Amino acid sequence: MMRLVQGLAGVAVAVAGAVGGMASGLVATAAGFPLLTLCGAILSLVMVPVVAAAVRRC
Repeated sequence: MMRLVQGLAGVAVAVAGAVGGMASGLVATAAGFPLLTLCGAILSLVMVPVVAAAVRRC
């Protein structure tokens, strides 16, 4: 059972990386690096309260 969970987690991480790479390439091609940077900054700022809430729960 543990191998299955680890395998699924590995596949999920690989798929997320591939999708992120493709999306960033499309955004950089369509709108340029300034928009890509802005999107990355916004996603980073969104993650701060999410991580803080998760740490508080533990």
